[in-house]
This record gives sequence, structure tokens and C-alpha cells, in this order.
Amino acid sequence: MKITIDKAAGFCPGVKLAIKKADQFLEKEAEFHCLGSLLHNEMEMGRLSDDGLKIVEKETIPLLEGKKLLFRAHGEPPETYDLTKENDVEVIDATCSVVRKLQKDVKSAAEEMEKLGGQVVIFGKPQHPEVMGLMGHTKGLGVVIRAAQDLAKVDMSRPVRLFSQTTMDDISFELIAKAIKEQMERKNPASDLESYNTICKHVLNRVPLLKKFASEHELIIFVSGRESSNGKKLFNTCLEVNPGTHFISETSEMNAEWFAGMETVGISGAASTPQWLMKEVAKKIEALT
Repeated sequence: MKITIDKAAGFCPGVKLAIKKADQFLEKEAEFHCLGSLLHNEMEMGRLSDDGLKIVEKETIPLLEGKKLLFRAHGEPPETYDLTKENDVEVIDATCSVVRKLQKDVKSAAEEMEKLGGQVVIFGKPQHPEVMGLMGHTKGLGVVIRAAQDLAKVDMSRPVRLFSQTTMDDISFELIAKAIKEQMERKNPASDLESYNTICKHVLNRVPLLKKFASEHELIIFVSGRESSNGKKLFNTCLEVNPGTHFISETSEMNAEWFAGMETVGISGAASTPQWLMKEVAKKIEALT
């Protein structure tokens, strides 16, 4: 049996940087704090926790005076930076470069919309950390929409600058942009809309690469944390191409019967799936067969 790990799977660049920074400080310090969970993967978070990483929430920042605090790849709103300064907390900033640029663009658009009486619309998940961070840069002019039914939140008679959370679906964004354009033009043919597809290129490229990988193997083992929305989406992408796809979050969930008669097995994962875990999956498959 040939077992292949998907080279394109695993940590995106932003998550890689955050994990690298966490590991670097944990090598030097017995305890290191992170604002919110670094990623949606129970196994990797378990490894980091065992090494001394402590997850804290924003409310506990005043208790961290004189300590270091890691900001994860999702980014934070300006108020969080202000809170750390007020409480003498040193920020180790691992905000993804793509997210950081998006924050600057959203801030610039908000300044423009403040002058024109417009809105900054963000296509994304309202409670997602990245979106909450972006909203902090909108000067109170931000509106979050996740689906077509949320369009009523947008005042179609006012100027709009439309952005996307970096991990959203490309096709869905384009449909939302089209719907806003049509509704605004019905209100005013000279309407002022500028839309920016700010979905991460790593996310955009992942789907076609995964489809190709899934089609090249008889069986796919997809490894992901159960709370990862990216993992759920990519698993379904795999399943559409290859019905012989199984979702697992750890090696103990595999069944030897899956591999009976198989000659090619592919192992892939979400943007939050560590390479070491996929390698463990490969070893376990070898042991089962």
C-alpha cells in the first residue's frame, strides 16, 4: 500500500508564524500566555498546553502586568492593544500579514466612509476573532453579513466599501457583492460601491489542490479538529471528489477495515492540522495494515 501525505495540507503561513512564536517563547519560559486559542486543533493545542501555553481571555489582561501575551494570527482590534499598554503587558504580535493588511485597508475605508456618510461591510462570521478585530477598525460604521438574509442590515442608499473575512468562500463573496450592487443600483443608478475580494490566496488555492489530491487516491483520511470550520469545509470538498473519505481528529478513530484491499491512501488536513499529526496517522495506518 502506498501512503501519501498531502504536501499542501496543514498550517497556513499565518498559523505557522503563531506556532513558531509560541514554541520559541516556551523554550525559554515555563509559562507563556496566549489571547484565545491559537487554532482549532485539540491535539496541537494539547501539545502546546503540555509545554506551558496558557490560554487567557481579554478580561484577564489586567492580571498579566509585566508578562508577555501572544496575539494569534486572527488579529485584534485597537482597544485590545490599548488595554495591554494600560496594564504594562508586552504583546508578542503574531497577527497574519494578510490580516494586518486587511485591517489597514478597512481602517482607510472607514475614514473615507466617515466623510461620505457610508458603511464598511464585512462578509464574514460575526463572532469570528478576525471579524471582531476588523470591526474595531471601522469607526462604528461596520456591518457584518454572513449570508443573503443579512443584506437588510445594509443601507443600500448609502456608499459601501465591501471586504471579506480572509477565510470565507470565494463564490459566496462574489454572489454577495453582486446582490449588493444590484440592490444599490435599484435605489440609485449612480450608487457608490467598491468591493474588495480579500480572501487569502492560500485559502483560494487550497480547494483546487485538494480536489486533485483526493482524486488521485482510492481512500482519503482527512485529519482535523472537530471545531474547525475550515476542516469541515475541506472535508466536504474531499468527500465530493472521493466518497472514500474519512474524517478523524486523532489516530485512535481509524478502523483497519477501511484499508482492506486499498493500494493508495492519501492523508490530508485543515489549515490548523499539524504535520506531526498527519505523520502519526501514516504510521498508524502502516501498523493497522
